Amino acid sequence: MEEPITPFRKKTRLRYRVAVIGGGSWATAIIKILSANLEHIHWWVREEEIVEGVNKYGHNPKYLSSTFINPKDVKVSNDLRHVVAKADYVIIVTPSAFLQKTLEPLKKSRLNNKKIITAVKGIIPEKMQFITDYLHDEFKIPMSNMAMISGPSHAEEIAQEKFTFLTAASVNQDLAQNVAKMFTNRYVRASVSSDIKGAELAVVMKNIYALGAGVYSGLGYGDNFIAAYIANGVREMKNFVRKVFPGERCLDDSVYLGDLLVTAYSRYSRNRMFGNMIGHGLSVRVAQLEMSMIAEGYYAARCIHEMNKKFGADIPIAETIYGILYEGNNVSSEMKRIAEYYV
Repeated sequence: MEEPITPFRKKTRLRYRVAVIGGGSWATAIIKILSANLEHIHWWVREEEIVEGVNKYGHNPKYLSSTFINPKDVKVSNDLRHVVAKADYVIIVTPSAFLQKTLEPLKKSRLNNKKIITAVKGIIPEKMQFITDYLHDEFKIPMSNMAMISGPSHAEEIAQEKFTFLTAASVNQDLAQNVAKMFTNRYVRASVSSDIKGAELAVVMKNIYALGAGVYSGLGYGDNFIAAYIANGVREMKNFVRKVFPGERCLDDSVYLGDLLVTAYSRYSRNRMFGNMIGHGLSVRVAQLEMSMIAEGYYAARCIHEMNKKFGADIPIAETIYGILYEGNNVSSEMKRIAEYYV
């Protein structure tokens, strides 16, 4: 359950020492949020041109390039070990497909005694693992030292300082509260939740349904139908989350339902965009090449398909999307079939 959001009050900067790993749009948006609150921010990016762009001009030249980043407040580097060493809190914002390779240079001990916050909206595709499970297995990080930050949020709107709600989830409520403080500012409110596993699963699943909404849009289905489709996707997601992680939770909270809705409807949604390309007739491979960013729903569909071999849940939408993406099933006939499934 999410706790009530604390009203924002102007405050002095917090003294948490934070490292952000990742140079894309969402990482840049997170840097913007944190810059309003923190004194010590270290930012790892892979590309030298981003290091130069921030240090010389105060902008990420590749993503959200209109967003000002003060190099006096944010120390940017492509030396991962140095950035991690400077921090007590490490926020991971790389696409899930690149996470393993990104963290390879780190010795396992480098993350000992650090608080890890995942802002990754997907799974490790090579291992079919959730991010927290991967970090626990590979780096021996206890769940009590991990949190996730999520919510209905697109980086583009945060860059424009449009009012946004986020959720900090952790089994450690002190950690969740600290993360919520970091992410609460004039235009962002962050609540807390103890349901990190349910939220992490919902974040993976919502990308599948958003991808499907894009496919239907590309096929020419209208808003009337797509609204009904999303309602059925919500029901399917709720049933699966409860089956995998039984327990008390309100799946109508914004971290579950709100995140699904914004990903399914927003013009900024890369998963909807990816699906739309497939609906318009592009092959999965060509659509991937056309995308300049990762559509996490592609990997999520396989993950949920594999996971469901154990649970045997009735998830016809997710299984249909998997069949289109991985088995080459006909897009039009499969999406028509699933549309009629609920009639």
